[in-house]
Amino acid sequence: MIKSEIKQDLDELEKKIEQLKVDYEKFFVGIINVEPLSLKNQIQQIIRKYASKLNQINNVMLVFRYKNLTARFLTYQEYWNRILKLIEEGKNPKDYRRLAIYKKPLITKLQETEQDVYKKLYDEYVIILMKQKKEPPPLDVFKQNIQKYEQNIKSKYGDNAEANFSFEETETGVKIKTKITKKK
Repeated sequence: MIKSEIKQDLDELEKKIEQLKVDYEKFFVGIINVEPLSLKNQIQQIIRKYASKLNQINNVMLVFRYKNLTARFLTYQEYWNRILKLIEEGKNPKDYRRLAIYKKPLITKLQETEQDVYKKLYDEYVIILMKQKKEPPPLDVFKQNIQKYEQNIKSKYGDNAEANFSFEETETGVKIKTKITKKK
């Protein structure tokens, strides 16, 4: 067997495997509607061509490369078959549009604006702490602390009281400032 022919076929095999990988990802996501079987068959032909003639190849590097590419293709093939089986069952893990619908939490407008307020406060707090080279607490811990402040204000001033928080940088850390107003 001619070494240059084998090397050329292995280069082609590697390119086709990478292209097939891309085509299958496009198929799973829904960009293309047809499974790329013709390219898969071309790859299988190249693999079969050298499977029986492997002991005739004298170059160890080419044998290693052939085995490596064959193993890569078989691994991808198992993965693609597993995804195809899930698609048949109606559980396509690559359907990002469907997953986005199920993963998106149902949040009311009020909850959304509350989260925005806490997030803005948290961002302001983190900026001050970063200037002082201090580690900020997690957002949920910060939110719980602010909610405790709000509860204390409501218990002290009643349900009509509304608190607006801001932060002030001090030499020792961060000072929370509270402005209390009555709801209308």
